[in-house]
Amino acid sequence: MGSAMDISVAGMQAASQWFSATASNIVALTGAPTTPVPQTPADAGGGSLPPFLLSYDPQAPYANMQGMVAAPEGDLASAMVHLHEAANSFRANLLAFKVSSRMIDNLLDTVA
Repeated sequence: MGSAMDISVAGMQAASQWFSATASNIVALTGAPTTPVPQTPADAGGGSLPPFLLSYDPQAPYANMQGMVAAPEGDLASAMVHLHEAANSFRANLLAFKVSSRMIDNLLDTVA
């Protein structure tokens, strides 16, 4: 039963990170300042580059030496759908955690 709770916790952590990343994309899509262009895969974290489009804006504070900035890839509608998917994933994992917790409580009540 403990492993079911561990799986649920891992799912909630993943959904939380997904939610956070999607929220950041929404902020970027609505006209907030763009982020610096990763120079190497290590700059992006995890060894792979995130999805972005390069756009020329030499006046941007995050522009690289060529005047390029990383603009978010995607559209606002799909980002909002991903935001709801992340929230629903978190809720589903939370429900699985609660059910697993109740099952452990019932088992302890039966045994003790």
